[in-house]
Amino acid sequence: MLFRKNIIIILFVFFLQSCGFQPLYNIESLSGFIVNEPNNKSESSLIIYKGLDEALKPLSTSNNFIISFTIDEQFEDIDIREDEKVLRKNIAISVKFSIKKEIDEEEIFTGESLISSAYNRVAEPYANFVAEQDTRDRILLLVIQDIKRQLALFKKNQGK
Repeated sequence: MLFRKNIIIILFVFFLQSCGFQPLYNIESLSGFIVNEPNNKSESSLIIYKGLDEALKPLSTSNNFIISFTIDEQFEDIDIREDEKVLRKNIAISVKFSIKKEIDEEEIFTGESLISSAYNRVAEPYANFVAEQDTRDRILLLVIQDIKRQLALFKKNQGK
């Protein structure tokens, strides 16, 4: 029984290798990036800066890529009753970023991450505040993950 499981695992590994499977992240996929501190010191931009700065590792040489970004937050009422009471609110966060070479400051890539989500509004102001903060924090984490994926793909394509 154990022998059969081992054979199946080995065949599965060979199958994955033959179909060209490669993981998106590896040890060096997020190395060689430096994040510029944003001019806008809003809470959202500082959260994104901190999240990217912790994930990205600069190289000791001057072959790094410099990342600059701007953030735009939109709030929208999406479910309004006839008596004009808002039942749901939407938050959309858009982050536009650019990548430049550290050596010559030449812009070589621009990208954007746009994530939105909605939350229910209730009669309690504190509950609305907590729901808005929670939704915004989840969106910011998704934006950071999306930018990291785009940077990993950028780095992978640079190697080709």
